[in-house]
Amino acid sequence: MNPDWFNHALAQAPRHHTLNVLNAEIHYQTWNGAANQQKDEKKPGLLFVHGHAAHAHWWDFIAPAFSQQYNVGALDMSGNGDSHHRDQYRASQFAAEIVAVANQLGPNTILVAHSFGGSMARIAAYLHPDEFHSLVLVDSVVTSARRQTSDPAPVAAPRIRNYPTLQEAQRRFRLRPPQPRPAAYILDYLAKHSVHETPDGFQFKLDPQVFDKFWPDKIDYPDAVTMIENLQIPTAYIYGELSRFSPPEVLKDLALLFPADKLARVAGAYHHVFLDQPLAFVEILQKLLIRLQAEG
Repeated sequence: MNPDWFNHALAQAPRHHTLNVLNAEIHYQTWNGAANQQKDEKKPGLLFVHGHAAHAHWWDFIAPAFSQQYNVGALDMSGNGDSHHRDQYRASQFAAEIVAVANQLGPNTILVAHSFGGSMARIAAYLHPDEFHSLVLVDSVVTSARRQTSDPAPVAAPRIRNYPTLQEAQRRFRLRPPQPRPAAYILDYLAKHSVHETPDGFQFKLDPQVFDKFWPDKIDYPDAVTMIENLQIPTAYIYGELSRFSPPEVLKDLALLFPADKLARVAGAYHHVFLDQPLAFVEILQKLLIRLQAEG
């Protein structure tokens, strides 16, 4: 049985939209905290960005908590969820998708971005510094190492798995990277929205070759630490206490990069922070957003 807070959040159903960005249809959804679901021009925008192999519905039970104060949105980056797949993927394309959807929510939108989505949101803020108010990274890898880039090798046709029933497909759903399982009602909800029905059966929506088809940009990006140090917008960081990406040596580096009031730990959470401890995540994020807006 789902808890009351979860049912209440899902009762605030989002509106669904599509937007063409660099020749791909990008799906996004919005919550506006009003019966007519229209954007309130007086509210700032707040855009949630999912991690790798995730999608906009990961935020369905988080985003409504912010709809009274913000024009809230969540997108499916290309290759994920209900957005189109591409023949090639680039960081600058993901950044353009984030910018395009953020602009639908209002000027100077705040970004809240998890894991791989945090890396893409960081690049979006680096390439388009005038488009956003601030950035909240959620358990996203931040390193001073420069990533080695090269054109990908030829990609073979993917093996598409078809499942005879929705229930069978849901049973195959896994979090990546693996970790202890969050509450079953959360995983079941995410799994249901991760597949679609085709004439051949139920398939996962994710393009399984996103990383195989990931091409380097012709841009000399600085490393993540340098990029954050030079971002022209306020930036904060939320991490899971038990995340594999938050060992003591990483936390020391994060403490040097982010002020104490903009570096927040979610107790008892792993890498998928807002799945593990959703209510604590919402409370911490609400406080961080107040601090970030005060700087704006």
